[in-house]
Amino acid sequence: MDDIFKIAGAVIASLGGGALIVAAFSHWLGGIWAKRMLQNERAKHSEKLEELKQELDTLKAKDLTRHHDKLVIYRDVVHIVSEILRELEAVSLGKKEKFDQAVEQNFSLNRNKAYGYIALVSSQEVMDRYNEMIDFFIEIMYEGAPGTWHQMREKADRMLNAMREDLGIEDTVNYRGRR
Repeated sequence: MDDIFKIAGAVIASLGGGALIVAAFSHWLGGIWAKRMLQNERAKHSEKLEELKQELDTLKAKDLTRHHDKLVIYRDVVHIVSEILRELEAVSLGKKEKFDQAVEQNFSLNRNKAYGYIALVSSQEVMDRYNEMIDFFIEIMYEGAPGTWHQMREKADRMLNAMREDLGIEDTVNYRGRR
């Protein structure tokens, strides 16, 4: 009977020792696999993050370029409008009897260019305000319609505020002078 217990104990001890070795080996191998899987996932996430960063940089560059283009175009439009406003003001206030031919020709040529430039980069609101102002100027210049300096400035301010909004500038500007 003692021999049976000794043999049974040896078998159990050897199986238990093997189980302990197998358990330890499984734990060690599981840890290695887990680390490799984690490294692979990190690498995938890093690649995806890098792709997203590049896409974001591209979008930022496009947005910055578009914003700069708007500024350049709006600056040109303001130059054209300022020149004709100066002429309209002089005639409406009686400082001049008629429009200077060179200014009128410049306005006639450049207003259509400005329309095209604005159409390329701006919102419909900017287009509407530009058209409203130019139509008003044309009625005064070519059709003899009455127009006050206040009305002209108001139309120009509406266009400028539409441009400001299109550029992301939230507040509006208003003329607060006396003239």
